[in-house]
Formats: sequence, structure tokens, C-alpha cells
Amino acid sequence: MQEEIFGPVLPIITIESVDEAVELINSRDKPLALYVFTEKQGVVNKIRDNTSSGGFTVNDTILQLSVEELPFGGVGASGLGSYHGKFGFDTFTHYKPVL
Repeated sequence: MQEEIFGPVLPIITIESVDEAVELINSRDKPLALYVFTEKQGVVNKIRDNTSSGGFTVNDTILQLSVEELPFGGVGASGLGSYHGKFGFDTFTHYKPVL
């Protein structure tokens, strides 16, 4: 995987350790969404606390899009700002102070 994927494709990358996963994630642009599949809370915590992504979902995919009360958006190269519900309104609203 050399470029960001747009489309209904879920790449699965096999790694040997959690540290290798964190290193791989951090060696690339920040992902719009990061999905972790594990039953070990320690693995979830380590990846969550040591990486940066627009969204983080455990043992599921695309779930973050279905909760309108949560912001959706990227960081870095995967996008700026967030949208959904009030978050989208605030992102695309310019508050103009008038005195």
C-alpha cells in the first residue's frame, strides 16, 4: 500500500506485533479512519494512544459514520475539520463579529 485508498476496499495488513503496527501507521500519512480488530484491550489502548487518525473504531468498520452525534473528519493529509450534525454546521459556518 503506497497511496490512500478511496472506495469500498478494506486493506488487511498482517503484522507480527503491536509495536510493528504502530510503527507502520506512524510511518505514513494519518489515516481518515483506523480500524483495529482484537479482543485485547491493551492492544486497543496502545494503538489508540500512540497513533493519530480522523476516527478510530474497534472490531467494526464504518461505524463512526453512522453516529450523527459524533464528528467525522480527518487530520493532516486526510482532511481538515469535521462534519455531521452540529459539527458540520460549525465547520462550515463563519461567525462574523459585528460591533
